[in-house]
Amino acid sequence: MKIFQKETQLGEIFLKFIDIYSESVIVFEPERYEILYMNQKAKDFLEGNPDLSTFFQEDEYLNFIKLIKDCHKVEENRVISFKRNDNKKGVLLFSLYPVAYDDYRTVCFTFKDITEKINKKEEKRRKNAQLILQDKLKSVDLVTSSISHEINNICNFMVNNLKITFQAWNDIFTIIKEYEDENGEFLIGGISSSEIDKVIPRLMISIIDGINRISDTIDDFRKYVKEGLNSETAVIDINEVVRRVVTILNHHIFIYTENFNFNFTEGLPKIKGNMQKLEQLIINLLMNALQSLPNRQRGVFISTGMTSDKVYIEINDEGVGIPKNIMPHIYEPFFSTKYSSGGSGLGLYLSKSIIEDFGGEINIQSEENRGTKVTIYLPYVLENGKF
Repeated sequence: MKIFQKETQLGEIFLKFIDIYSESVIVFEPERYEILYMNQKAKDFLEGNPDLSTFFQEDEYLNFIKLIKDCHKVEENRVISFKRNDNKKGVLLFSLYPVAYDDYRTVCFTFKDITEKINKKEEKRRKNAQLILQDKLKSVDLVTSSISHEINNICNFMVNNLKITFQAWNDIFTIIKEYEDENGEFLIGGISSSEIDKVIPRLMISIIDGINRISDTIDDFRKYVKEGLNSETAVIDINEVVRRVVTILNHHIFIYTENFNFNFTEGLPKIKGNMQKLEQLIINLLMNALQSLPNRQRGVFISTGMTSDKVYIEINDEGVGIPKNIMPHIYEPFFSTKYSSGGSGLGLYLSKSIIEDFGGEINIQSEENRGTKVTIYLPYVLENGKF
């Protein structure tokens, strides 16, 4: 009798201890997956609803049940995502402790919400990364300034020489025509003398256009680096930003696809925000799209447009798509967007954060082996500068 009383007292003491324990505690009977006990912290966290299926995605809930039923050893410091009241993803840090008494087996599930801790850690990492990036960009700016100065000097030298050559061509062509009149049509470098007056000027103009493109690309890159050093808010033309990104990534586009198209709606209202962040966002989303392509025959298509209160940038790819079981997790912190054959950059968690900084939203539709459509909606600025 005394032994029974002592065991009863110990049991009551144990329950009181659990009730004031710093973490939420739920005790399960694992065979039937039945909740035997919850401490007050767990009740508060679950808001009195013992149905855990409402707090997890279906696949995670099934995995959780299996963990409880198969728990025969201590499992500590594991993580699982859950659905918060605001419909955003949260993260739980949990441990499982199997407790057996005679032939009766229980599993003690202890957990705490570490979402804010992870968010703060991620925010700190972002700020540190931004500081490192700023420092690197300062160095890159010095180098690119020097390189662009030299390249522009060379480009100007080539253009000036071509202008002189073009002027000389008029005299050369007169001599060619006189010779042709006396001796008949002949070939110059495989080109008929009767066509040479059209071909040579066209070649010279195309060379000048190519030199100008080199100069424009260097200028765009310098502007991109300069804007990376400037975190100030500005009024932005999204078409201009997308065009610049396409210029910067032109080499990568050629590597990944022979089918790249863009369609801009002209005259769109402007948006307000940090231009460098928007450029970096589009670069990463476009690189994700390119890297998802299984071959160069598959394409990527970019378009811009507007709704009643927002402008949008839409990136369609004919890539491998995102598997259905991954779609619910794509915005989670630290989740990799390298679905199958690529996808580098910020990750969709940080991309979504940047878009929210603009007061916008992102929508992703994807079908495995068919492709993905990413649409970014951003509120535009009215003429008086207001949204």
